[in-house]
Amino acid sequence: MQKGYLILDIGTGNARVGITTIDGKLISLQTADVQYHKDSDFPDAVSFHTEGMLKDIRSMIQTVLEESRDIEITAILSTSQREGIVLIDKEGKSIIGFPNVDNRGREWEEEITEFDTVYQKAGRWPVTVFSALKLVGVRERQPELWNQIAAFTSISDWIGYEFTNHLVYETSQASETLLFDIEQGEWSKELCEIFGINQDWLPEVKQSGTILGKVNQQASKYFGVKKGIPFIVGGADTQLAAKNALPEIDDIVIVSGTTTPIVKIVSDYQTDEQARCWANRHVHENEFIIETNAGVSGLNYQRLKKVFFPDKSYEEMEEEVLAIQHPNIIASFGTLVFDKNLPLLKGGFYMDAPVHHEITAADFVYGILFDIASSIKYNFDVLIDISPTSKEYVYGCGGGFKGMVLPQMLADLLGKQIIIKEGYRQASLMGGVIICNDALGEVNNVKESAKIFYPSNENKLRELYQAWYNYRNDINGLNKNKGSGKDYVHSK
Repeated sequence: MQKGYLILDIGTGNARVGITTIDGKLISLQTADVQYHKDSDFPDAVSFHTEGMLKDIRSMIQTVLEESRDIEITAILSTSQREGIVLIDKEGKSIIGFPNVDNRGREWEEEITEFDTVYQKAGRWPVTVFSALKLVGVRERQPELWNQIAAFTSISDWIGYEFTNHLVYETSQASETLLFDIEQGEWSKELCEIFGINQDWLPEVKQSGTILGKVNQQASKYFGVKKGIPFIVGGADTQLAAKNALPEIDDIVIVSGTTTPIVKIVSDYQTDEQARCWANRHVHENEFIIETNAGVSGLNYQRLKKVFFPDKSYEEMEEEVLAIQHPNIIASFGTLVFDKNLPLLKGGFYMDAPVHHEITAADFVYGILFDIASSIKYNFDVLIDISPTSKEYVYGCGGGFKGMVLPQMLADLLGKQIIIKEGYRQASLMGGVIICNDALGEVNNVKESAKIFYPSNENKLRELYQAWYNYRNDINGLNKNKGSGKDYVHSK
């Protein structure tokens, strides 16, 4: 039998369970939509039932094991969306899960006045996407739930807890809480006091790649995996996706998924005097990342593909998009001007009036793809202004790079080679393979380049980018609510 790994990835939109060989070949993959439930106590809050999540995971595990009978599972690892948490009660049972898209803390953002302290220690703005403010919302409006809490952890570490009964918080995930001193690599008493969070709720911090424990009898029976298999601490999905490219210090990785983080691997903790970036721990010890983010991107593409090309494949759709010689439409739909913390609440298409007689469905899709590419360029430029790079290439990974249009747009706009390594479509899973190999002393194969896109000398897209930028500023003037809470970056 071949050696292999069972890897769980709980994303924002769906959960995935895969079995791979130790050299990174994907043998079996199952997916399930993550089911969220609205919480009427808040204007914009959602949660998930932990029992339902575990049932879906069990079902997927049973299927991939059945499809991979010739694979000997030698380790299990979990990764998950960043900023999501699961609450644990005094009896050690999971109560409820809050995903990254849960905004139950938004009403209390402006009560956090210690911006500089939070940003310097936690590496991010005090906004509701992060765990501490979710908990503030619980404290202020859900006292019965608040009084049940004995601990909380990330979604990926909660999965490890369910398999081994060992409760920890991995460092890249702890970086998303607003309670973690990222530079020192430990929980911060000062940050806990700012947000009013009991420090006793915070589990022991563990490094990615640590062996958490072994699958216990109860988990073996429930999930159908063998007792005694080592469970390895994973980490945040963005960091694992970046890990798949095997980047070096000062390399930049664009992770194109539901949202699009643009991250640079650095050896020292770095923030920005203007607070234009986030700073995080990487999954590799003594490495950090600095990040800007293009916001909701791939999700827009998926949804509008269903509108304009419901009966065609992505490949067929892209053939029509590639045929466009003169773009007629500019779009802006939810991508993020990160340094100003300004997501759009309203967006749309911009074109000449009256409507041009040659406009097709492909023009609208081109506009969406260029919106994604333009937002990535804007945020890439901010990142390299904070931390310059002389590298002539950028790594790309994630499902957004499966086509040909977006990567070439990015190569032209950024003036950089876009290098896409093997395994890019399931980059978080493949990053998990690398971590498992490192933990167990297995050799990692060198990742070959699956695709390389080279910048052209055409100025057409750069001119179109300026039009996109002007249009984006125009729509910002029409949006009364400028972002999530106050515009921290410019009013602190």
